[in-house]
Amino acid sequence: MDMIKKLHRQFILLATLAVFIIIAVALSVINGMMYLIVRGDIHDVLETIADNGGVITTRRISEGGWLPDGSWVEDTPEFTYQTRYFSVLLDSDGTAKVTNINHIAAFSAESAVEAAVAAVKTGESEGYFQKQKGTYAYHVSRTTDGDLLVVILDCTRDLSAVKAFLKYSSLFGLLCLLLFVGIVTVLSGIAIRPFVRNMENQKRFITNASHELKTPLAAIRLLTDSILQTDQMDMETVRDFVTDIGSEAERLSRITEDLLRLTRLDSDLLDAPETVEVAPVLEQVMRMMSLLAQEKGTELTYRMEENCRVSATKGEVHQVIYNLTDNAVKYSGKNGKVRVELRHEDRDVVLTVADNGPGIPEEDLPKVFERFYRVDKARSRAAGGTGLGLSIVQDTVKKRGCTVSAANRAGGGAVFTVRWPEAEGGDRS
Repeated sequence: MDMIKKLHRQFILLATLAVFIIIAVALSVINGMMYLIVRGDIHDVLETIADNGGVITTRRISEGGWLPDGSWVEDTPEFTYQTRYFSVLLDSDGTAKVTNINHIAAFSAESAVEAAVAAVKTGESEGYFQKQKGTYAYHVSRTTDGDLLVVILDCTRDLSAVKAFLKYSSLFGLLCLLLFVGIVTVLSGIAIRPFVRNMENQKRFITNASHELKTPLAAIRLLTDSILQTDQMDMETVRDFVTDIGSEAERLSRITEDLLRLTRLDSDLLDAPETVEVAPVLEQVMRMMSLLAQEKGTELTYRMEENCRVSATKGEVHQVIYNLTDNAVKYSGKNGKVRVELRHEDRDVVLTVADNGPGIPEEDLPKVFERFYRVDKARSRAAGGTGLGLSIVQDTVKKRGCTVSAANRAGGGAVFTVRWPEAEGGDRS
């Protein structure tokens, strides 16, 4: 179980890592494109102002950009009033010839010139700088007269929008990742639950099988050791011991056969189904079980309807009827009564096996079909039961899409009911 839990955690970790990489790449591409689009837009605005001598008239849309014409990059009637910028024309000596600060409030004429001179000194045609809490982009170009035109644009809102988008998209990505972890943890837990349950059942089955096999083997070893280590043991005692060894060997054989049947069922090693007439099989089982019933002083009766046909194999039908009848005879007690009925009901063929024994405690009813489960362990072993008969019945009918159930009778005793879907050709007349 620890291995399954470890694999479950590793699966969640790997799945989370994969989704994290996908989200990280997606957010990186989206935010990168967003940043490049804003940078391109700022560049277009600066060039537009520079091409118009340091003022805005109309705005040029860059060709071959990230966004097509007619996008939000396009001019609006309010564009001239929304854009915050200033321009400074410097001569070759760095002296300001013209300063236009009509569209900016954060710079005076002197500070505008200082910012322009500082931009020229960087040696770059374009760049960014910080002033107080604002971010500004600059563009330096040379006019036909040999002067330097410096345009500085307030791009605080644009870059703040990019930062805000990065922040909230990252938070959204983190939320999606956490949501994914929660969902995949729950759903994968549900998905592996049957596997975990099967592993637990298998582990319990192996433990119980080992115990069941160990008991007769230990008895055989004890009896043989007693014979070998006791000198001059009388023949009657030897005969009793050998008889007990034979009984334990027979029990060991029954357990082994039942385990092999369950292994075949678990491996889906089933023969192809055929249409089986149940009535002849029932009669055959009743003849076999009548001797056992007589030995135990149990009254075994049956009633059946003809033309009850099911889709299975004759061996499977025989095993189901035999196991249920054998179980009823063993636990009905002395002077008990067992009643087997076969009938049509709706579109099903129904087999019921009822006895007047002590019944099954209500808390044990859901467990009676579990492997090696016994209501009365001591009584079951004394009766020769392996604890696998009912499990074989349930697994056999389930493999064919049928059902078996157990219930207590109102007048005392238990009743087991098997329902097969009626095969084609069934005749109720």
